[in-house]
Amino acid sequence: MTVLSEYFVKMAGILPAITEVEVTLLEEGFSNKVYLIYWHQIPRLVLRLPGLDELAFNIDRQNEMIVLQSAVQAGISPPVLWHDEQGAFACQFVAQPSLDWNVKHSNNSIARIANALVHAHNLPAIKRSFCIYHLIEHYLQSIASLMSTHIDLQEELVYLRELFLNLPRVSPHYPSVVCHNDLNPKNILMDDSRIWLIDWEYAGMGDPLFDLAVVARSHNLTREQQEHLLHMYDGTLEMEIALDKMAQYSLAYSLREIVWLFLKYLTTPEDPKAWSAYVDFKSIPSLNPFLERGFVNDFAVRSCLDKSIK
Repeated sequence: MTVLSEYFVKMAGILPAITEVEVTLLEEGFSNKVYLIYWHQIPRLVLRLPGLDELAFNIDRQNEMIVLQSAVQAGISPPVLWHDEQGAFACQFVAQPSLDWNVKHSNNSIARIANALVHAHNLPAIKRSFCIYHLIEHYLQSIASLMSTHIDLQEELVYLRELFLNLPRVSPHYPSVVCHNDLNPKNILMDDSRIWLIDWEYAGMGDPLFDLAVVARSHNLTREQQEHLLHMYDGTLEMEIALDKMAQYSLAYSLREIVWLFLKYLTTPEDPKAWSAYVDFKSIPSLNPFLERGFVNDFAVRSCLDKSIK
């Protein structure tokens, strides 16, 4: 019996006869396995199977489901029809596509994202807190614990630790609220009629400006668009202070992505995309802002690129 068929047995209450079910693996998921489930040639469900080491990545699946269910009730996430205690769940298929990594937003779409964030940040409080700096530190500790079998990659850990040491820290701007903490374009499903927020793995009580910074950075917003995002989110903000905090949070978000990708490679070395994803993010200036800011020396970049032939 395959892993998928085992899940289908668990999901029997929401599925027709197994012989009627068709499944397509969605290629976009890099953290977890995501499947589109059809019957009668109509897409019905999206099944997410967790694929990350929860301890290494500091993921709490029970917390994720609590927040996801609240988001469903608030109308900002697709309805969840089934879930288990290990973090697998099936939600209703929605027609809205995820955004492209090269997305270019209009003022209208930015306003809609700001409104969705207002709703997210008004979800019921939870016990789990989120601090981007604590999370990066946890990732670095996870990496260090795996270094005994990756002696050839010690320079990468040194490089990442140096970036973290020199990273400016931001004091929270708002009281803590429920934040998504990973609203990159692939975690927003959107068309002209509806917007959904998905993938609440890293949800926790934190500074909402971090969510806004992630949107600004990963959605390629110009300064003018960032101002529009802030204004539509909260018209009372002191713009220059908020923009400065967002810029520094953006650096922290970028470092989290670099460290996450390296940890992903160490925990799933069999994944053929893991190492190249880390190399690309680290060595391309549009992805790695530390290259432009002089945080990185040429030797560190060359070292990483040399290992890409592995």
